[in-house]
Amino acid sequence: MTLGSPVVGGPKYTAVGELYRRRGVDLDAIERGIAARNAARPIRVPIHAIYSRRDGVVAWQACVDRASPDVEHVEVPSTHSGLGFDARVLALVADRLARRR
Repeated sequence: MTLGSPVVGGPKYTAVGELYRRRGVDLDAIERGIAARNAARPIRVPIHAIYSRRDGVVAWQACVDRASPDVEHVEVPSTHSGLGFDARVLALVADRLARRR
């Protein structure tokens, strides 16, 4: 279960990405490393990736996991900080955790 998690590019696609860049962190190298790891060892358990276009901290596009074979993407109308408190998100998490595979 991920809530607004940048599975693509790491910190590059977050609100603090520029701060990392100014401190000399090679965000492109991190992105390449993440892509290489995902290609070599995709996650093989079901993933429920919950994201929001209103996030404000993580670019929603970075929350879309195209590397793992079993992903359900769910868009919600929440902010990044609100993901852990939004009743709709909590109900969604409870529903997905209650499912049996």
